[in-house]
Amino acid sequence: MCGRYSRSADLADLINRFGLKQPPFHYAPGYNIAPGASTPVITPAGLRLMKWGFVPSWSGGPFRSGPAVPLFPAGSPLERKYSGEEGQPEAQPELEPEGFINARAEGIASRPAFRGVFYNSRCIIPADGFYEWSGSAGEKIPYRFSLRDGGLFGMAGVYEEKRGTFAIITAAASALVRTVHHRMPVILEPRHEALWLNPRMRDGETLLPLLRAYDSSLMRGHRVSDIVNDPKNDSPDCVKPLE
Repeated sequence: MCGRYSRSADLADLINRFGLKQPPFHYAPGYNIAPGASTPVITPAGLRLMKWGFVPSWSGGPFRSGPAVPLFPAGSPLERKYSGEEGQPEAQPELEPEGFINARAEGIASRPAFRGVFYNSRCIIPADGFYEWSGSAGEKIPYRFSLRDGGLFGMAGVYEEKRGTFAIITAAASALVRTVHHRMPVILEPRHEALWLNPRMRDGETLLPLLRAYDSSLMRGHRVSDIVNDPKNDSPDCVKPLE
């Protein structure tokens, strides 16, 4: 999963990296962004503040979604690859009080909670790092993963327009991230960002292959301070590697 991330760049760098216009709200860097936060998200209409915790427009509260509707013909290679139904069917996720913070890439186009927004309301969450934890017996050891050059990247997401909420899409982890956690956020290749945001693009066979782990050779990971464990801590110290 992805339960915490950072976006420590200033507004000028963010605008320049993603080709955005000046947003109509106050912008501040975030070093330890947690679920429930209102944070900048890139939509086809530009940069907007949205709450991290996707709630479907038709949901009145916590629910368990129904059976998935297949996107591809039964038995086809794409159906086997992207439906998430190889082996035992995976249970549908339960909506938490704060909403879905993540949407699994596997089966996203067919799950009732996400299939509509997958085709119609895709977004990019700007970030320069994300956190994962390792440990056992209650021990939580935080690590931060970023690009090798430390620059901004775009995580794939979906959003709900009326409620102003979003979720980050996750995929099976790369070799680098898998040393700490088995899932990671989908980081879009820069050449695919405009395609992902294009509201006229509704071809699952084109979109689904974009939702994969990012190349480990282009990333780095390091241990960070335990202060990250508390989402109330939001300072540059959160992103600093431990010596």
